[in-house]
Amino acid sequence: MSLSVILAVSFYSTAKVRQAVKAQRTLDELNTVAVVSTRYYLENGGWPASISSLRPKYLGPNSTDFNSFGNPYWITGGVSSVSVSTILPKGLASGKSFGSEVVVLNQGANDMVTVARSLESNNWKLKYEKKYIYQE
Repeated sequence: MSLSVILAVSFYSTAKVRQAVKAQRTLDELNTVAVVSTRYYLENGGWPASISSLRPKYLGPNSTDFNSFGNPYWITGGVSSVSVSTILPKGLASGKSFGSEVVVLNQGANDMVTVARSLESNNWKLKYEKKYIYQE
């Protein structure tokens, strides 16, 4: 194999790993926002209007309204549940990646990932299975 082929393969592998790390960070942030949104609801009697509504009491002052890919998070409150959504590059997420708590909708070159959490959910934690990244 030529050196250029080896470099190309290693660069591609490194890029996949970097995207997997960003996807995991985004999942962790979705989970955190859903959990603190529920806490916010229980203490205030209504869902937060935005991520900034959760600062500084529920989220740290250095938290951001955007995921690792630079896309915003949205909070949508319902009667007894909250949904937190964001956009990820297409193919990083699937229903198998996250489990039944997450809905992934294809939107052209991107996927919209939505986490829903009800007030009754006590032991709620998302699990991200990296083996389902990149439609492997």
